[in-house]
Amino acid sequence: MYEGCFLLPKARLEQIFKKLTEPFQPGAQVIIAEAFKVEGKWYINEIPEHAKTDLSAFLASTVPRFKESGAGRIEIVDFNPKKSELQFRIWNNIFVEMYHYDLTCCFGVEAYVGGLLEELTGIAPVIHKTKWLGKGDPYCESHLTIPPPGEKEKP
Repeated sequence: MYEGCFLLPKARLEQIFKKLTEPFQPGAQVIIAEAFKVEGKWYINEIPEHAKTDLSAFLASTVPRFKESGAGRIEIVDFNPKKSELQFRIWNNIFVEMYHYDLTCCFGVEAYVGGLLEELTGIAPVIHKTKWLGKGDPYCESHLTIPPPGEKEKP
């Protein structure tokens, strides 16, 4: 079903993040986020064709894969396809257990989701984190909006 891949345990990912941090300091976060974003864009090649034009089908095919990967369990809290809005939670997010300076690495999940939706829609989504395991919330929660073409984010 999926193209061949290999898995990296959490301890190895932490080592990779640390190795990037040594020479690049806080700038390593940009490199890590960009890698996650590229991976999200690549993932679009693996979803069924009908899921590329139907956001409900897209979510139905994507959410289980995220859980199967061991990255955590995604819960769709609210989905409004007419407004291109999505609110989701991630439980047991493996990246919240990894730190880059004083921040958890869950920024990588947001970059991944942003990359795959940008590849799918052609528009970079606006993602606002509303809850964060790293700050003591019981889960990570984000509100995502895909702005209409040409419209900028409202302040």
